[in-house]
Amino acid sequence: MRILFCDDNKVVLEQLRSYVSDYFKVNGGQQPELICYDNGDALLAAETRADIAFLDVEMPGINGIQLGAKLKEMNPHIKIFIVTSYPDYLDEAMRFQVFRYLSKPIDKDRLFRNLKDAIYQYNMESREFPIVTNDGVFVRRAEEIICVEAIQRKVLIHTTDGILQSTQTMEHWRQTLTLPCFYMTHRSYILNMRFVSSIGKDRVLLKYRGHEQYAYLTRRKYTSFKDTYLMYRECVK
Repeated sequence: MRILFCDDNKVVLEQLRSYVSDYFKVNGGQQPELICYDNGDALLAAETRADIAFLDVEMPGINGIQLGAKLKEMNPHIKIFIVTSYPDYLDEAMRFQVFRYLSKPIDKDRLFRNLKDAIYQYNMESREFPIVTNDGVFVRRAEEIICVEAIQRKVLIHTTDGILQSTQTMEHWRQTLTLPCFYMTHRSYILNMRFVSSIGKDRVLLKYRGHEQYAYLTRRKYTSFKDTYLMYRECVK
């Protein structure tokens, strides 16, 4: 993962870089590549593709709003934080779907909470999984996979645009679908919790694009799955 920082205030720039580095030290995971710029023109000249960006608004040359729009063109999935002392730019920033608007001085706890959400959403939107079938390989993002179902020695991948029969085993998918949104409710089902509509004692109702589907839920996993689902919903609010 690559995270960019752009602010003409060197103190704020170093503080942001330090806080983000601390986040990964505290929460584990691989430390991302952290790159700092003191103006937007230098950042654009570097043609650096990024996953997350923290941008000041008022800088010499191109401002943070314009810079954010150009970064979105390079990577539509990028999560952009606008960091400024001037709330007047909020409406303008929302036009290109800025992820969060942070006020100076930076509150470290609020930054940590929002960075967690940004990383989660970025992974959901950008992580891709190759599905091998007898007809070829089809790539789907995490947010497009509804569930994996093992039935009559077949492994079916239910996606938002249809069903694919995978030649990969259920064990392969158990080890592959490790994002927090996926949960193995039964030996025959791995669900994407974003599509869960209701939870019963022994089955789960999934809804997507006007369709409904039930999946088995092992009774001994009921409490664990319910608690995990509620935590998941809290994180994606």
